[in-house]
Order: sequence, then C-alpha cells, then structure tokens
Amino acid sequence: MKTTILILILSISMQLVYSQETARERIEQRSQAETAHNTSELNSFKSNSNFQLNDIIENSRWSRIIYRYINLSNPTNAPLYYPETPIEGRENLFTMIFRLLQNNQIKAYEYLDGREIFTEEYLINFPEFIDRFGIYHEDNNGKIAVNDADVPSNEVQGYYLKEVYYFDTPTSSFRVLPVAICPVLHRENNYESSTRYPLFWVPYSEIKQQLRQIPVMSSGINNSMRGTIDDFFRSRLYYGEIYKAGNFGNKSISQYTNSPEEMEAKQNRIEQELIDFENRLRQEQALHSQQNDQTYRNQNRRINVRTKGNSSGVTQSMRSRRY
Repeated sequence: MKTTILILILSISMQLVYSQETARERIEQRSQAETAHNTSELNSFKSNSNFQLNDIIENSRWSRIIYRYINLSNPTNAPLYYPETPIEGRENLFTMIFRLLQNNQIKAYEYLDGREIFTEEYLINFPEFIDRFGIYHEDNNGKIAVNDADVPSNEVQGYYLKEVYYFDTPTSSFRVLPVAICPVLHRENNYESSTRYPLFWVPYSEIKQQLRQIPVMSSGINNSMRGTIDDFFRSRLYYGEIYKAGNFGNKSISQYTNSPEEMEAKQNRIEQELIDFENRLRQEQALHSQQNDQTYRNQNRRINVRTKGNSSGVTQSMRSRRY
C-alpha cells in the first residue's frame, strides 16, 4: 500500500515538473520567436528604408520628392564641412559616416545613376570601397585601420540630398523629411579641373541617432546659436540647388533642359512651387483657425445671452417658490 502511494506521489510530481518545464519552455520559445520577429521587422525596415517614404506618398493628399546638391563651399553649409579633420573630439559629417561604416554600424548602398535601391544586393563592401577610391589604410590582423588624416573628408565637397515634401494629413501640416544622403567626392584630374564622384547612399534613418549627438555652430555671427546636425537638416538651414524632382521618366533637370539658363529657370520654378504650396497651406490654416475662433465666440455669445435671460427668470421663480 505504501509503495503504491509512493509511486502515485512520484508520478504526480514528475507530471508537475514536466508541466512546469514545458510551460517554461513554451514561454522561452515564444519570447525567442517574438525577439526574432521584432529583429526581422527591424532589419526589414532598415533594408527597405523607403518604407516610410512609400507610406507618406500613399497616405498624403500631396507629396513631392526633391533632390538637392548641397555645395559645401557655400558658407551656409559650412557646419557640415568643418572641422576638416577631427579635433578636440569634434568631427565633420563625412568623418562620422566613414567611421560608422568602417565599424559596420550602418549600411550604405551603391550610387546608381538615376535611382536608389536600398537592398542587400547593393550594399557596399567597405574594403572594396576604400580600395576603389585609393584611401590609405593598414590591415591589422584582418581589421582595417584608417588614420584621421587619411579619411578624405576634405575632398568631400558636397552631398546629394533626397527629400520628400508632403501634406501630413493627420496634423494638417506641411512637412519636409530628409530621406537619404550621398557624399560627393571632388578630385582633381589631369586637366586642372575636378571630377565629382558620388560615393554611396545612406538612408537618413541609419544615421539619425548619431546626427543628434554631433553639435554644430549654426551661425557664424552668433556663436551661441548651437544645435545638432539633425537640427540643421530638419530645420532646413542648408542651401541646396534642386537637380531633380520626382517625374515619370526619373530624369534630372539637366536631361530635359537645353541650356544653363533654361535649367536655372526650371530650378527656380520648382522652388517657387514648393514655397507657394507651403504659403497657401499656411493661409488656409490661418483662415480655418480664424473661422473656428469666430464660431467659438459666436457660440459663447449665444450661451451668455441665453444664460442671462434664463438667470432672471430662474431668480424670480426661486423667490416666489413655496415649499
């Protein structure tokens, strides 16, 4: 009898232990699956950096894709160029991008003439990249080392910037979002002129967090005006000429104009269209706000008049009421 009871107790204990382990395993498996799913989603979002852009285009009443060339010789864009080489813990935009790429912290994609494809197929290979552009480096046991003086940040004289201008429907506001950036290397050639070499595209989402940590002096007149490179881009403090706007043929302006004068006129026309749309939207918002204020005042006036009229009647009624 005792043996039977002991066997039953052991059997029940084993079942409880087995059930607990199974439950624990299920929880761990579910947790691992959720982690893998979240990681997969994050990688998918990063590999498809146009996800947000596509979402904006599909859900906005109005949007327009603009490409600009930011010339770093323009004083307005100086915060992106200086210091040319790192000093006292400070570095310029290209040095930051170069180091992040070197340490495999961000992804960059091949520059393709006329299109941007942010997929694994077009990821740049860092060792091949520095060999292609003759960037001096050392190989320390399979790890590439590049001195600050050898990072060609002084040769990066400009950036291509892809933006999207859009009407944000939920907030009924005009917004501009930087989508991707491409450093442009300028190198002297044998004919005493320089050639532009677009290096690679970096989705803005890849470097956004790092840009928020790099302080810049936003004014050469008031040195107390400081912000970050992210502030510089999001506040549109840069100056950049439009070289392409979204169109059916995906052509740059130079491809469908016949002279520098015609190209400049087209650039100015697109710029003015963006300004006009923003101004028109602000005027509509101001008018809508005035109408809402007027409606609110009218409603308050009617309520006050009604309250005053009822107030007199209620007071007399209460005085004459008998309990």
